[in-house]
Amino acid sequence: MFLYREYLPDNRHNEPVGDAIWTLLSAEPAGPHRYTHLGASDEIGVSMSSTNVITLDLPAKVFSAHLDEGLSERSIQQLVFTATAAASSSGLLVGETAPTVKILVDGQPNADVFDGYRLKDVYERNPKFMAPIWIVDPQYGTVLADGKVRINGRTTKFDIGTFYSLQRKDADGKLTVITAQKQVIPGKIEKNGAFSISERLSPGSYRLTFWGMETESDAKVGEVTSVFTVK
Repeated sequence: MFLYREYLPDNRHNEPVGDAIWTLLSAEPAGPHRYTHLGASDEIGVSMSSTNVITLDLPAKVFSAHLDEGLSERSIQQLVFTATAAASSSGLLVGETAPTVKILVDGQPNADVFDGYRLKDVYERNPKFMAPIWIVDPQYGTVLADGKVRINGRTTKFDIGTFYSLQRKDADGKLTVITAQKQVIPGKIEKNGAFSISERLSPGSYRLTFWGMETESDAKVGEVTSVFTVK
């Protein structure tokens, strides 16, 4: 199971990391099949050091679910990815040191959470949980006013390549294929995996799907979908 990210605006307190963690814990996901095992809470403490250590202080109820080790690790990584992404995108990081996250439970380090998982001193992003492909824009449920749609995403490297399809949803719910399978031009993918595509679309509802292809397999790897509307 991979961690997929949604890019949602939240400036409740104009505190980027805290607002992002609140969104993860308490807000309704925009897309289907997105969820967390972490409990909701408004009690979120955040601090940052000059060496890019982000400290999160959360109440015990956030970690009250009964999870096995694998789900516990993924849940912690949800916090880690969310906090570090918010700190990076808002310009809070200092220098080139990779950010890490320290998690306190009611002010205490190394707490036992999820019915048996003991928190480590500090966490960094674990790349094995990172989703192979992210759709950055347009996010699920977005309404776009212009017919020229800019599609932004991020992908890992696949043997054959990264592909996408585009379908239009009619008023009766029927999907009509606009692009069945089109490859993202490898030369247009940056070193960090970021890419951008432009499509001119008439008003309507659309379903956008990305996936990767590996050699000797017809399977769609890391398939991810967004649904959006053009006015």
